[in-house]
Amino acid sequence: MIEIENLKCRNLRIESLVIPEGLTFIRGRNGAGKTTLLELAAGLLLTDAGSILIDGKTPREIHAGYVSEFPSRSLIFAKVSDEISSALRFSGLPDADILHETEETAEIFGISHLLKRDCRTLSGGEKVLTAAASAAAGHPKLIVLDEPDSHLDEQTACELSDALLKMEIPHIIWASHRKFVEGFEVVL
Repeated sequence: MIEIENLKCRNLRIESLVIPEGLTFIRGRNGAGKTTLLELAAGLLLTDAGSILIDGKTPREIHAGYVSEFPSRSLIFAKVSDEISSALRFSGLPDADILHETEETAEIFGISHLLKRDCRTLSGGEKVLTAAASAAAGHPKLIVLDEPDSHLDEQTACELSDALLKMEIPHIIWASHRKFVEGFEVVL
């Protein structure tokens, strides 16, 4: 469970909010604080006041994955396979396990055919799927996605949410302008 109390950061103010495990959609107008909330939850920002706890720990005490609204800014490796395997390599897994996990994650996200491609040649949607697979591959406790559906059609956005749920990540927070049918929703 994610517990937020008396949170203040930039223009975001949340008196009290409890987010259950599972998929949560954050909606709100531009400037409402969606990205700020994601950055706080992922430990990229610190609060000005108040607290945010994820299963009783601060965001910087957990393993979190982050998918930027502009995924091309966060893709750091040339090949898709290297991008997906990066978190696994940093964790020190044996090469055989990294290869297996990379291929399995790519299969879940429907991007196995992209594994040998150069990240610079991907479409916007393919970059989102690659960034999401990379963030999920290390099995984080939390993954946050900043408007990934702005680069995806409705069907692919639904396939992305299905893939994230298959990865059994306890907490998924997805900022969007769309209204989704499934999942917990917070409107800022």
